[in-house]
Amino acid sequence: MKIPDFLAQQVQSQGDSYTLQMTKKQLRLVVGIIVAIIVVTLIFGIWGITRQAEVMQLRQQTQLQTEQLKLLQQKTEILDKKMESLDQLDKEIRQMVKGSESGTIPQGGGEAQTPTANTDKEEPGGVNKAQTNASATSVTSLSAKLSRLDRLAQQRMASFYMLRNILRDGAGQNIRDLQSVAFASNNPGSSTTMPSIWPTKGVITSNFGGRVDPVYGGSASHEGLDIANDYGTPIIATAAGTVTFAGSTSGGYGNLVEIDHGNGFVTRYGHTSVVLVHEGMQVKQGDTVALMGSTGKSTGSHLHYEVNINGVAVDPMLFLPIQ
Repeated sequence: MKIPDFLAQQVQSQGDSYTLQMTKKQLRLVVGIIVAIIVVTLIFGIWGITRQAEVMQLRQQTQLQTEQLKLLQQKTEILDKKMESLDQLDKEIRQMVKGSESGTIPQGGGEAQTPTANTDKEEPGGVNKAQTNASATSVTSLSAKLSRLDRLAQQRMASFYMLRNILRDGAGQNIRDLQSVAFASNNPGSSTTMPSIWPTKGVITSNFGGRVDPVYGGSASHEGLDIANDYGTPIIATAAGTVTFAGSTSGGYGNLVEIDHGNGFVTRYGHTSVVLVHEGMQVKQGDTVALMGSTGKSTGSHLHYEVNINGVAVDPMLFLPIQ
């Protein structure tokens, strides 16, 4: 084994044995170098661990923001559906007013009139701007704007439906009924006759419209909204009205509660385990009418919630506040 020249003077050999001799100054220098190497290694190690933790935290924040934006996108889609319904109602009401003898819009239906250019410009425009400049708008701010738009859309929709029913029935003398309707967006409370709150807590497992039949398979039309939760979860009336049916059915609803809210609005609550009201009973918005179950054509504990207008099922999401 050949010893480097800079160590040759410090090494003494005896046969195959070598002894390294160093002065105290040299020993301190070597120890200092070793300690410096260890310290630098520890610093880089700690920096690497800290950097990795920061990267992990950044990834988590990015994932959270992605999920929040995804949820806001879903809320925006719901709001778009509400706005589309308002557009359709606007067309129907305009045709009715155009064909009426007086040719004037009934008084007291201010909320029912077509949203003006200023409204379209101010509110929906704000959402578009927020979506376009997402980098400059916080998720909280965008969510607040969506909630405000949702309340306005519910108010417009309620008024449109009331006005359409009055005009179609030719009941001009009952226009003041429109003024007495307690819209949920303005006067939430027990006397509200417009379905405007969630009927129960839970997770939406099936939306309104076409779907695959959960029992028999194949395509089917779903005329309500399925909300799943634990067996026995309370179910409340979404508006004030009169119970027109309360009990067991021979069809797929199982135990069913049906409430007539007037002005053509009827809500249904199916698959309940226990019915807590009786036919002819007056209920207020928020009253508990049944407990969640899995009776009838059901694959698990959930509520089948329907909203009908003049006998036609409509998407309940149009009347539910965005959560």
